[in-house]
Amino acid sequence: MPGQVKDIYTHRYLLWGIIRADLRNRYGASFFGLFWSVINPLLLILVYTLVFGYILDINVGGTTGPQNYGLFLFCGMLPWLAIQDAMQRSSNVIMENRDLIKQVNFPKLILPVRCVISAFFHQLIAMFLFVIIILSLGQIPSPLMLGLLVTIWPLQLLFTLGLTLIISAFSVFYKDMREFTGAFTLLWFFATPIIFPMGLIPEKIRIAFFFNPLTPLINLYRSALLGDVMPDPYGFLYFSVFTILLLVVGWFWFRRMSKDFADLI
Repeated sequence: MPGQVKDIYTHRYLLWGIIRADLRNRYGASFFGLFWSVINPLLLILVYTLVFGYILDINVGGTTGPQNYGLFLFCGMLPWLAIQDAMQRSSNVIMENRDLIKQVNFPKLILPVRCVISAFFHQLIAMFLFVIIILSLGQIPSPLMLGLLVTIWPLQLLFTLGLTLIISAFSVFYKDMREFTGAFTLLWFFATPIIFPMGLIPEKIRIAFFFNPLTPLINLYRSALLGDVMPDPYGFLYFSVFTILLLVVGWFWFRRMSKDFADLI
C-alpha cells in the first residue's frame, strides 16, 4: 500500500491533468458549465423540501417548517451526493479509459482516485453555497464544530475511495456493474437518514440504520454545520473503523484484479 501511495504522488501531475480533462468534458461545452454541479442538487433539495418540509411538515429535532427542513436536508445531501457521484462514475471508469489501461506503465489506481477527487471538488462548491446560506440566516457554526468537519473530510475521502476501488475492479468482470450500482445507491439512499430524522424510524428496524456506515457520517455533518446536536463519539469511532477496513479491502482487491484489466477489456 505505501508503494501505491508513492506511485500516486509520483504521477500527481498526470492525475491533475486527468481531473481537469474530466471537468472539461463534463461541463466545457454546456451553457451553465460548472454551475450544473450546484443546480442539479439544488433542484433535488428544493423538491424534497417542498414535499417533506412544506407539505408533510416533518419535525427535525424539535423544529418544523420548510426552512429548518431545507437546512437539515441540504446538510445530509452534501456527503451523499459526492459519494453517489464517485460510485456511479467508478462503475464505468476503467472501460472508459481502456486505451490508458492497456499502456504498460500507466498507474491504474489513478482512475478511481480521479472519481473521488472530482466528486469531492463538486462537494466543496456545494459546501461553499451552504455556508453562505446559513450565514445569511444568522447561524454561525462554532470553531469546534468546524474542526470536526475538517476531521470528517479525510475519512469521507478514504471511505469513498474504498468503495470506488471495489466497484471499478468489479466493473471489468461484470459488465452490468453500472446498472447494479445505480440500483444499489437508490436503495442505500432510502436506507440512510438523509430525508428523514432518526426519530421517525420505527424501533424495530432502527438498529439496521445504526449499522449503516453513512448514518454516523450524516449525523456528524449535521453536528458540525448545524451545531444543534453534539457529535456522537461512538458513531465517529464506528465510521473510522469501517472506513479503514473498507479501504484495506478495496485497496488489495483492486491491486489483485488490476493485473488482468488489460486482458479483459
